[in-house]
Amino acid sequence: MLAELRKHPRALVLSLLLHLAVIGLMVLNLSFSSKPEQMKVGAEVPTVQAEVIDIKQLQAREQQKQDEAKRKAEAEKKRKQLEAKKLAEQKKREAEKKRQQEQQKKAELKKQQAAEQKRKQELARKQEEQRVAADKLKAEEKRKADAKREADAKRKAEEQRIAEEKRKLEEKRIAEEKRKAEEARIAEEKRKAEEARIAEEKRKAEEARIAEEKRKAEEARLAAEEQRRKEEELRAQMLAEEKQRRLATQEEAYKLAIKQKIQRNWNIPAVSGKILCEVRIQQLPNGAVSSVEFGACDGGSDIYRNSIQNAVYKASPLPTPADPELFARELKFIFNPDDQ
Repeated sequence: MLAELRKHPRALVLSLLLHLAVIGLMVLNLSFSSKPEQMKVGAEVPTVQAEVIDIKQLQAREQQKQDEAKRKAEAEKKRKQLEAKKLAEQKKREAEKKRQQEQQKKAELKKQQAAEQKRKQELARKQEEQRVAADKLKAEEKRKADAKREADAKRKAEEQRIAEEKRKLEEKRIAEEKRKAEEARIAEEKRKAEEARIAEEKRKAEEARIAEEKRKAEEARLAAEEQRRKEEELRAQMLAEEKQRRLATQEEAYKLAIKQKIQRNWNIPAVSGKILCEVRIQQLPNGAVSSVEFGACDGGSDIYRNSIQNAVYKASPLPTPADPELFARELKFIFNPDDQ
């Protein structure tokens, strides 16, 4: 009990004061009882009653304080027991935590070993992928080389075909000129024979018919001149048509040579579908390209148009025509990746 009171000094002081007050009241009560006074009949004694009530209250308070101290002691005991229990549980949790940490370390080590195994497998897989990619790259390079060789062969074959067509057209033109020259020679011989016959008839004609013969001779001369005029006009027309055909052939060959040179410099990007682009090229008399403009180009991206523009400038200067009359400052072409 004293130990509990030492833990609570305020309660100890109050307890002492309470005891002192009780002793004082008892002494005071004894003093009053030794010297009794005469009291009137029926008079009340409130002082004694108040003192008894105060003592009971003090005793009750003292008991209450003792009960409170006991309750606090019990509470302190339970707190210590609870703390001991908590400490035991904490030690148990720490032991469990340590065990779990050991397990976690083992699991982490196992995980690291598995990760290392996976890394080695991944490295082996990547090395295999690199080997496969290298094989694919070699195969792709071989395919491109074969495609280029095949394209060069096709280009050479096309050039040979065009040269053969040009040769045949030239032979045809020469044969046509020979035929026309032979027809003109025969016509001239016929005309001369006819004139000789008329002259012979004139020579044998009678003098009386000289005037008539002169008239006929004049008519014959006029007819001959008309015939020559018509033949000259026909010859001029045939020569003009022949020149037009020759120029048309040369113009076609001229434009084809330009387009082929541009296509040889055309690095076509990857496209899907059929894309037709109209291109207008401005050139100088020496074939140098001065500008490139696009017309209709449905579906063509900027990359696709830039590839055509780069091909045109790379082909500069463009081939010049065989005949200066065929030079065109502006050229129009339709580019189609299927033509490559």
